[in-house]
Amino acid sequence: MNLIMILIIVTTVFFTYHLLTKNKRRLNKFRKEWETGQFNARSEDDESVLMYWKNKKNSGPRYDGIDHLTWDDLSMNTVFKKINYTQTSVGSEYLFNQLRDINPSLEDIQDKEELYRLLESNQALREEVLLILSGLGKQNYTNSSSFFYEDQSNIKYVAVYVLLALLPFASICLMFYSLQYGILSLAGSFLINSSVYYKNKPALENNLYSTSYIAAIINTGKRFASVKHPEFTTFTNEFKVKVQPIKKVLMLSNISSLGRGNGDLDIIFEYIRILFLLDFISYNNIIKTISTHKAEYRELWQLIGQLDAGIAVAFYRKSLNTYCIPTFVEEEELSFKNMFHPLIKNPVTNTSMLGKSTLITGSNASGKSTYIKAIAINTILAQTINTVLAENWTMKPSYIVTSMAIQDNVLDGDSYFIAEIKSLKRIIQLCEQGKPCISFIDEILKGTNTIERIAASAAMMEWLSLNKGMNIIASHDIELTEMARKAYTNYHFSESIENGKVQFDYTIHSGPSKTRNAIKLLEIMDYPQSITEKANGLAEYFMEGHKWEEMKGRN
Repeated sequence: MNLIMILIIVTTVFFTYHLLTKNKRRLNKFRKEWETGQFNARSEDDESVLMYWKNKKNSGPRYDGIDHLTWDDLSMNTVFKKINYTQTSVGSEYLFNQLRDINPSLEDIQDKEELYRLLESNQALREEVLLILSGLGKQNYTNSSSFFYEDQSNIKYVAVYVLLALLPFASICLMFYSLQYGILSLAGSFLINSSVYYKNKPALENNLYSTSYIAAIINTGKRFASVKHPEFTTFTNEFKVKVQPIKKVLMLSNISSLGRGNGDLDIIFEYIRILFLLDFISYNNIIKTISTHKAEYRELWQLIGQLDAGIAVAFYRKSLNTYCIPTFVEEEELSFKNMFHPLIKNPVTNTSMLGKSTLITGSNASGKSTYIKAIAINTILAQTINTVLAENWTMKPSYIVTSMAIQDNVLDGDSYFIAEIKSLKRIIQLCEQGKPCISFIDEILKGTNTIERIAASAAMMEWLSLNKGMNIIASHDIELTEMARKAYTNYHFSESIENGKVQFDYTIHSGPSKTRNAIKLLEIMDYPQSITEKANGLAEYFMEGHKWEEMKGRN
């Protein structure tokens, strides 16, 4: 008896020490990250991260959000990864969805702002939350959100499994009457149940993988329900309410995990699981419990995601030298001071006050595309995480849509121009629906000949200026500045030539562009003088007479 007590005490001390030192190591890591504003993100599969967004998009009413063309145009996956200081798969999926789920009604944005500030300012609470979240951790492809969007299938013939699981009990009872028959019956039931177990195990393996993470989510909720911080009381009470009806899943998951470790006794526990078909029975009860209390599980999942994403946003703000909380207005305007692009190291900032329709012109590589992408990204961050990379920012809450990085679609048989007009049609459809929107177009209709490009571009620009929504367009076509001067406010980017090199200031200026640099770049790259002189001559000829000089041929 004394030996057993000693073993229990030693084991308890060992595990307590291990837990305390593990938490201490994690705390040191978190404190270093918050001090430096840098972290090493855990690798996650992209398809796994977007599962909550996909599940939400594919269920219920129409889901607007940010479409995949806009998301790709703005390299938002890279922006997401820069912000993604989450500790759990739930948090990653929640944050990804938050960035794509633009809703101009701005529901809950102030509640989330209060959470960001709380988690940033209260170090003790933040670190306790981080420790609990890190205990849940990340696992790819658990698809844990599908359980509150889809009806998961129960195991077929569960009554048969229950009946087979009772055979070993009957065999043990039989031993009291006849030891020989009881042992034979137990051996027979073990052979039958082993055969059933291994035949049906592959179909159940993936489901058990998912439900084990669900159990960990519920256990995380249970831990949050014990947090004592006064400022966390509302969350604590919510976690208690959500966990209560589904905490049965924890016991069922523990049963199905018996014998899955590396301990000396695990082989015995595994045989017990096989003999009594515990995997199938516990899984069926887990699914039944979650299905019955789907709302509570969904709200618990979202609470954990909200906390994890909230810490990620607070951390992202900490890593920035400059950011602001956006101001939202009803007028169609977009103004900002010293705004910059989140993915550019040592970026040039820009200040602007943009109205309903804006046309930006300028030379190649002068900064037009980077400027409008920076604006578009910040319009998304403003409406999703209430954070903008600028000193101040004012805008009308709006859906965001872009047409920028157009590519030929070989699989669908689309040429560049067809792909381009399909991309632009999305903008027209959004405007026709009467929804508030801001569209960003880079090099409108560049996939066709000059005359039709200018004509079609001008017609579409006029249509956009007359319909609901703001639009910001970048173009090389200086002709558009004159044609659109009554409907569009003109801005431009420019460059200078110094010591035979093109110098860009990447700063926006009022008015249309007056310079071109394509031919000058040919000169700087040492193209034959005959080519550059001829190009300059052709350009001057066209500017004077608005027609092209015929090329000389060689017979």
